[in-house]
Amino acid sequence: IAWFARAADLGQSWDALVDSHVIEPREAFELKRHETFLKRVRAWLHIVANRREDRLVFDLQTAVAREMGFRSKDSRGLSEALMHRYYLAAKMITQLSRILLQQIEHRVLGGPAGEVRVIDENFARIGDLLEIRQDDAFERNPHLILRAFLQIAGHSGLSGMTARTLRAIWHARFRIDTNFRRDPVNRQNFLALLKAPRGVTHELRRMNEWSVLGRYLPPFRRIVGRMQHDLFHVYTVDQHILMVVRNLRRFMVADHAHEYPLCSALMAGFERPWLLILAALFHDIAKGRGGDHSVLGATDILRFCREHGIDGEDRELAEFLVRQHLTMSLTAQKQDISDPEVIRRFAETVGSDRHLVALYLLTVADIRGTSSKVWNAWKGKLLEDLFHLSRAHLAGDRLVPSERFDTRRAEAARLLQVGTPFDYERQ
Repeated sequence: IAWFARAADLGQSWDALVDSHVIEPREAFELKRHETFLKRVRAWLHIVANRREDRLVFDLQTAVAREMGFRSKDSRGLSEALMHRYYLAAKMITQLSRILLQQIEHRVLGGPAGEVRVIDENFARIGDLLEIRQDDAFERNPHLILRAFLQIAGHSGLSGMTARTLRAIWHARFRIDTNFRRDPVNRQNFLALLKAPRGVTHELRRMNEWSVLGRYLPPFRRIVGRMQHDLFHVYTVDQHILMVVRNLRRFMVADHAHEYPLCSALMAGFERPWLLILAALFHDIAKGRGGDHSVLGATDILRFCREHGIDGEDRELAEFLVRQHLTMSLTAQKQDISDPEVIRRFAETVGSDRHLVALYLLTVADIRGTSSKVWNAWKGKLLEDLFHLSRAHLAGDRLVPSERFDTRRAEAARLLQVGTPFDYERQ
């Protein structure tokens, strides 16, 4: 930002950019605060490494955190505290960069390109960007905050927001408070976004980037930027959750059906698939609180369902998915699924075919959302075998795997003898 501003003769400091009316005092304050933090991290990184080192690698995070005054009972906690603060700073800088670089570009090259086309009394369209028609529209009518994301999801020609709109959302984000969350209109708008036929992943990511998602879902705000130091996850918790949402959405798109044909086929026949997106948002939402995050997350999603009028089987399914989201992967990878007793116990835990299908889809999306290196054909085969065996058990098929194999082999031999095409899909 500073380099662009200097090149455009708009100033040599944040205060100068305020005087040039490129940024506002609050934005300058946030930039100064986070710049100071990053410079302190970099300085301590050089001191701890005893050389010029600009990579905040895991081996140095604990020492840097300790020197900077972070406190925790163990080294892992120190590292997580530092990185959480780092990601929050990076997130804020990303937000302001998006606004200010557009502002500088407009000052140098003129306003946003494209014809202005009115959408309604609150929004317009400039090129492929959404424009707010009044700077204080979100402050006067906070309902419009969620409506803005719904507008983009509902218009295939819109790909983002103008700097003016982003700035208005950034300044109005504090209007998303308890009263906002209790407002029936806002609850309806949020559910409408989850149910949208397109753009769900993009808009949830945009809402997270602009601190809207975490303010609407307070438990989600606690896992924004939270590291997961384990052998599997390479993303912060919030980014992992959004990757799981993305994977589920891909199962709903016909163009991606070749990637995971079984998942796409199951999703195509699943009633109210937006419930899976809701479960994905909550499945890891309680990480870092202490205790079993599956149990705590199940409590959170039950509260959400009560507040948003989701009841009956749908509420029960959402709670089940969050509470049991690890069960299928643990059963498939750590137990002998050729043992009928293992299948029986798992099937009893699942309880119904709808639960089984939903849990299978969420499990595949969850594992694929941890790291590009975690998913492999072996895990996929284990999960698929567990799914089919459990589905057969729920349907009343009590044959053990060896008996089922003998039956299918005999049927295949019979069909080959009579020359009848073998239906692999049915078998």
